[in-house]
Amino acid sequence: MRSAPRGLVVALTVLLWVQVAVIVVVDVPGVRPPTFVTPVDGWLQGLCFATAAALCWVRVLDPHGRALWTWVALALTCRAFAFGYYFAVVRSLDPQPYPSVSDLFWLATVVLLMAGLVTLVRDRFSYLTRSLVFDGVTGVVVAGAVAVALLFDTLVARTGQPGTPSVVVTNLAYPVLDIMLVLLLLGALVGYAWQPPLPIWGLAVGLLGFVVTDAIFLVQVTAGTFHPGTPLSSFTVLTNAVIATAGFLPDRTPTPRQRDLQPNLVLPAVFATLGVALLVYATVAPVPLVSVLLAGAAVLVALVRTGLAFRTVRRAAEHGRGAGVDELTGLPNRRAFNDLLTETLQGRATADPLGLLIIDLDDFKAVNDTLGHHNGDALLRLVAARLHEVLRDGDVLARIGGDEFAVVLPGADAERAGETAERLRAALRRPFPLAARDLDVLASVGIAVFPADGREPVPLLQHADLAMYEAKVARTGQSYYRPEPHHASLARLETVDRLRQAILGGEMLLHYQPVVDLGSGQVVGVEALVRWQHPEEGLLPPSTFLPLAESGGLMRELTPRVLDLALRQGRVWLEGGQPLSIAVNMSVTNLLDVGFPEQVAAALDATGFPGTMLDLELTEDLFMADPDRARRVIRDLLGLGVRLVVDDYGTGYSSLGYLRDLHEVSGLKLDRTFVSHLPDDTRAAAIVGSTVTLATSLGLKVVAEGVESRQARDRLGELGCSLAQGYLFSPPVPADRVPLTTIGDVPGPF
Repeated sequence: MRSAPRGLVVALTVLLWVQVAVIVVVDVPGVRPPTFVTPVDGWLQGLCFATAAALCWVRVLDPHGRALWTWVALALTCRAFAFGYYFAVVRSLDPQPYPSVSDLFWLATVVLLMAGLVTLVRDRFSYLTRSLVFDGVTGVVVAGAVAVALLFDTLVARTGQPGTPSVVVTNLAYPVLDIMLVLLLLGALVGYAWQPPLPIWGLAVGLLGFVVTDAIFLVQVTAGTFHPGTPLSSFTVLTNAVIATAGFLPDRTPTPRQRDLQPNLVLPAVFATLGVALLVYATVAPVPLVSVLLAGAAVLVALVRTGLAFRTVRRAAEHGRGAGVDELTGLPNRRAFNDLLTETLQGRATADPLGLLIIDLDDFKAVNDTLGHHNGDALLRLVAARLHEVLRDGDVLARIGGDEFAVVLPGADAERAGETAERLRAALRRPFPLAARDLDVLASVGIAVFPADGREPVPLLQHADLAMYEAKVARTGQSYYRPEPHHASLARLETVDRLRQAILGGEMLLHYQPVVDLGSGQVVGVEALVRWQHPEEGLLPPSTFLPLAESGGLMRELTPRVLDLALRQGRVWLEGGQPLSIAVNMSVTNLLDVGFPEQVAAALDATGFPGTMLDLELTEDLFMADPDRARRVIRDLLGLGVRLVVDDYGTGYSSLGYLRDLHEVSGLKLDRTFVSHLPDDTRAAAIVGSTVTLATSLGLKVVAEGVESRQARDRLGELGCSLAQGYLFSPPVPADRVPLTTIGDVPGPF
C-alpha cells in the first residue's frame, strides 16, 4: 500500500506465509505425534495469528476501503488474543473451563467480521430500504431457528452437560454466528453481481474457509475427538493468512457506481414459509424452545415486511398520480413541462409570441462536491423559490434536470424574455444562506422565442438549450438563440462527448519536459504534459481541450488517466536505472474531490511507482475555492508519500500568505513571466533572488520554468536557483526522446 512503507508490507507478508508454510509441513500426517507440541502449536501458531493481525492493521493505513479493513483487523486481533489467552492461561488450568474468556473473543471475531461485511454492503449501495433490512433480519432469525432445531439435541448429547446453559449457548452460538456470517457474505457478493474486485474475492475465500474450519472444530471438540497437529490446524492458520493478505491484492477494477438494492417479495416469502413450517413441526415433534421463539419472531418480522410492501404499492400508485411533480422542489418536472409546452404551442397563432428560457446554474457540481449533496438539494429548493418570486402569474417554472430549470413566458416577445432573464439572474445574485455561509450563485440563461426560433416543442427547446450553452461558454450570463452559431454550438456539445470517448478510448498521450540540475546538467525529473492524438485533427495541445474537460466535468476521468500513463513510464525509467521524479498537474476539481487520493493510491499500486517520486503541482488559486476541503484532500495525498509543489508561483493573489499557511508544500515552480525577463529586468531578478532565498530558508526546492536562453540560465545560477526547465534544454517530447543523460551547453532554444 502506498500509505505504508512497502518494505514493511513485504516483510510482514513474507513472515506470515513462511510461518504458515512451516505449520503446514509440520502438520502433515506422520511427521509429528498427535500431541500438543508447544513450539509449534503454541508459540508459532500464536505468532502467526499476531502477524496476520499486524499485517491487516497496516492495510488500514490505506484510505481505500479503510472502514471494511478496520473491522477485519479488529476481528483478527480478537482471534490472536483468544488464541494467546487460551495458550497462556486456559490450557494450564485443570479442568479447563468451558466456555472461557477465549471463547468470548473467538465469538467476538465472528461478530466483528459481520460488522465489516455490513459496512461493505452499506458502502456498496446508495441506500438500504427498510424492506431490505427486514428481509435481512428475517433471514438471519430463520437461519438461527433452523440451526438451533437441527443442532440442539446433537450438541447437548455430545457435551453430556444438558444442565449447563452456558455450554449449550456457546456451542449453539458458534454455528449460528457462522451461518449469519455466510448469509452476509452472500449478500455482499450479490451486491457486486458476483463480480467483486479481487480483494473482496480473497476476503470471501478466507471467510468461507474460516466458517468451514469453525464447523469442523466444533464437531470435533463436542465429540471429544479433537487433538492438535492435524491438517485442521494448518487450514486454520492458512485461512487466517488469506484474510489478512486479501486487502493487498491488486484492485484495478473501476469503482462501480452505487446502486439501489431493491428487495422483492420472493426471499421474504421463503423465509416466512420456513418459519411457519418450523412452528407447525413443533406441534407434532419436540423442538427446543429457543428455536420456536426464533421461528415466531421470523414470522412476525415477515408480517411487518408484508405490511411495508403493501404501503409501498399504495405509495407507488399515489406517485403515479403525481408523477408530474419534482419531489425536491415541488415544481413541474421535465415530463410535465414537455406536456405543458406541447399543449401551449399546439394551434398557437404566430402573432401570439411565447418566450422559453433554459436556466443552468454555473458550477453547481462544485457545490455538491464541496458541501455535500444534501446542501446541494437545499440550494436547489432555495433557487426554485427565488425564481418563482420573480415570475408573473401565468408564467410556468419547471425543474427539468439536476441543476437546470425552464420557464415558459406566454405572450413574451424577445425583448420581454430578455428582461425576464435579467431579473431572474439578478435574483440569483443575492447570496443564499447555506451551510453557515453566504453562497453566491450564478446562472447561464438561454432564450428562444416562438415562432421565430421554432414552432414545435423539440426545436424550440433545443434552440433555447444551445443559447444557454453559448451564454455559458462566452460567460455572458444570458444569450438569445442565433441561427448563425448553431452549428458551432452543436459542435461544441459534441466535442465534450468526443473528448470523453478520447479519454476512455486511449487517445490521450503524454509528452515530457525535463527538469535539469543547473550545476551538473543532469536530468533529475520530468513534467508530464497531456496531448490529444485526435484521429482527424492530429496532435492537439492541452489549451484546445483542457478548458472543455474542466467545464464538462471530465477532469475526474482525465487526471487518473494522465497519472496512470505518467507513472507507468516512470516505472520503465526506474527499472532502466533512471530514477526520474514525475510532476503531474492537479485541477481544482481534483483538489476538491475527496476520492482523488484513492485514485492516486490506485495508480501508485497498479504501477509500482514510488509515491515519494511523484510531484503533484497545484496553482495558488486552487485553495480559494474551499480551503478546508482542499486541506483534507492534501492530508490524504501526503499520506501516500507524494510531494506537493506550487506551480506558477508568483502569479497568485497572496503568495507569501500561501507559503505561511500551507506547511505541506515541498517546492515551488517560478512562473516563466519572471524567468524570461531575468537578463534585462533588475526587478524580475530581485524578485527571483528573494524568492529563492525565502524558499531555501523554508526548506523548499525551487524550479524555474520557461528557461529559453543561456543568459537566463546563467542568471538563475547566480541567484542560487539550482533546478530549471524550458526550451533551452528540451521542449516537451515523447518518452523515447527525453534526454536521459547530462544536458550540456546547448547553443540556444530549439
